[in-house]
Parts: sequence; C-alpha cells; structure tokens
Amino acid sequence: MASYPRGGRDSSGPPPSPITPVETAQYTRDMLESLRKIALSQGHGLLAHLLELAALEAKSLGVQAQETRLPG
Repeated sequence: MASYPRGGRDSSGPPPSPITPVETAQYTRDMLESLRKIALSQGHGLLAHLLELAALEAKSLGVQAQETRLPG
C-alpha cells in the first residue's frame, strides 16, 4: 500500500499543500483494496465484490482527474 506523508507535521513548518483529486482517488482506492482483502479473508464475498467495484470507480476517477489537469 502506498504511503501518504501528509500527516504528522509539526506546526512550526508551512501548512501542507491541498490534497489533489488524483491523490484522493489513489488513497481511496488503496483503502478500498485493503478492506476488500479483509472482507475476503472473513468470507464476505458480496462485500468484497462491492468494495472491488468501489475501488474500480476510485481508479477511474483518478485517471479522469489526471487527464483533466491543466498544464502548469
């Protein structure tokens, strides 16, 4: 699973930059994949399937967000 170094900053430094839509989608997908694995290990097939669908949607949203970024 990916690491997201946004938390745990001390208050003396500059504030963290806003989380981008791509980062949000990637993080959501990672979390859903982790939950899907837990559901599978517990024998919750339908829940695992629904989490897989949600993870696919998060992946799609991340791709869309990358494609619609303005050049900069």
